[in-house]
Amino acid sequence: MSVRILATADIHIGRCPSKVQDSEDKKRFSCAQMWHAIVKLAIEESVDLVTLSGDIVDHDNRFFEATGPLEAGLTKLAAAGIHTYAVAGNHDYDVLPRIVDVVGTNHFHLLGRNGSWEQMDFVRDGQPLLRIHGWSFPNSHVLTNPLANWPASTDNDLPAVGLLHADLDVPNSQYAPVSQAELQSRDLTMWLLGHVHRPKLYKDEASPVPDVLYPGSPQAMDPGETGSHGPWLIEIHSRHDIKASPIALSKVRYTELTVDLSNERTEPEFDSHLLNCIGKHLADVTGEGGPLEYVSLRIDLTGRTQLCGQIDGFAETLREQYEHTAGQASARIDKVTNNTQPSIDLEELALNHNPPGILAKTLLQLQSGQTDSDLATLLEDAHRKQLEVFQAPAYGLIHDDTGPDAAVARQCLIRQGTLLLDRLLAQERST
Repeated sequence: MSVRILATADIHIGRCPSKVQDSEDKKRFSCAQMWHAIVKLAIEESVDLVTLSGDIVDHDNRFFEATGPLEAGLTKLAAAGIHTYAVAGNHDYDVLPRIVDVVGTNHFHLLGRNGSWEQMDFVRDGQPLLRIHGWSFPNSHVLTNPLANWPASTDNDLPAVGLLHADLDVPNSQYAPVSQAELQSRDLTMWLLGHVHRPKLYKDEASPVPDVLYPGSPQAMDPGETGSHGPWLIEIHSRHDIKASPIALSKVRYTELTVDLSNERTEPEFDSHLLNCIGKHLADVTGEGGPLEYVSLRIDLTGRTQLCGQIDGFAETLREQYEHTAGQASARIDKVTNNTQPSIDLEELALNHNPPGILAKTLLQLQSGQTDSDLATLLEDAHRKQLEVFQAPAYGLIHDDTGPDAAVARQCLIRQGTLLLDRLLAQERST
């Protein structure tokens, strides 16, 4: 007998998508509303169970905000005879158990409290159909591999899934580091993971190892979460006969578009080409289906063009004023990055001994990786000043990555030097 699972993770009830400008839209596209949509879908699809692989709630100060929506959804699922199996992640390691205790439904099962593996069987008509293994975060950070304490028993005939919130193939992670090889060495049918917000299915068609799925965050929440988002429908027909399909349910889509401006010479040509590219891109995105209502777009402008020095002004006006409707979705431009280059022959200019020629020669050295003593000093100064800004106390709370390296400093000098050269040549042409 087959089992149908609606699998999701990282709902983050309490959050709203970023870059959505209207406050009413933020409420309409909230992660709490996504949870209600998942519950509705589970009932419509008549699934047997729902799985939640951690970070259902954003963090502990959302206790009261999350309790109502979570309880309402679990009550509806229980009334429809649908069981929910969950594990806690790093965001809700403390608050999810508290909410579970308050809600108190016998159709909601939180597995693996206190970082201990736990297993339960899904039973229908008195017959066990699926074994579910789960491990929950005991703290906000877990440096050790949770599989080190794997005590679970297996049944060679009964399909089995594992619920785990973890960082895959990141050995030094603070969020329960595991490896794909370790997961697939366990005698399970499938792993349903949480923590990574982009959906990803690891499937080995050549051998009967368990599939590993990050269903991703069902509601896209920021520009780093591009592509389609939603829960996954898992159909398990036997221990090694599985079908996993994503369901586009997010009403918000973050997307990126690269536009080559090499052939554009005037502002009207720029406007026409860019709008045409955006229109085609949005038609493709909205044509993929799903209940899409809002598209946040980031545009990367590339190519060699004589408009290079003017594009920042054009682009800022476009970003501020552009609004478009594609199908049922409205679209806004969040960011435009100008990575164009001037239409300049650096090698020819470098033959001259005037300021543009000296700058052109310097740019050629930077592009080739050559470094004399003067250029090395320039690179060191640029890198030091970038690090000073990066490490300034005012920015301490808004970045969690490593600082810029020497390669970033080199690229910044190339970019700014090219723009300066374009300006110098424009001044020469105007005199």
